[in-house]
Amino acid sequence: MIGWQLFTMPLVGGAIGWLTNAVAIRMMFRPRSPIKLPLLPITIQGLLPKCKAELAVNIGKAIEDELLPVETLIDQFGNGSYEADLVVMVGDHMQDRLNQSLPRFLPGSIKTALTRFLQDTVSRELPPLMDKLISQVKGKLKSDLHIAPLIQDRIMQFDLAELEDLVVRVSHRELRHLELLGAILGALIGLTQAALLLVINP
Repeated sequence: MIGWQLFTMPLVGGAIGWLTNAVAIRMMFRPRSPIKLPLLPITIQGLLPKCKAELAVNIGKAIEDELLPVETLIDQFGNGSYEADLVVMVGDHMQDRLNQSLPRFLPGSIKTALTRFLQDTVSRELPPLMDKLISQVKGKLKSDLHIAPLIQDRIMQFDLAELEDLVVRVSHRELRHLELLGAILGALIGLTQAALLLVINP
């Protein structure tokens, strides 16, 4: 009799451990709507549906404060080659407009001189103007741009089924590992019980 128990205890413990973790994982998402137990002051609802608004606020705040601060976005915008590209683009555009506006009978040497003067003026005057403009835009963005509400609104727009699918898709492997860990721990507990039984009843 004891031999049969020694064999079944780890199996039963592993099954119980796996089932417990599997149910706990499912209860993170379900039930989606609150269910009140009859005759008891207890309401059951999944963790994600119940705390969706609070999670959205905390995730948005964490992203804005720690993961992706507004200053980082603004600095990334300023560190690119946008200014140099814009100077070239404005210079080319003004040169094309100048060539279209100048009379055809104007000598080519004068057109060349005017074009060079325009290019030199744009290259000299536009970068300081761009620096001033970018500085003003950065200050405006720092005071007006808030990422947290955008993230919060986006999460709140997710349907619970879509949100559950997203979480499961992102953490599928980790959730499976939790189920497997429950089975392993349950089996170890069953094995320990079997060893104690063997010691008590040699």
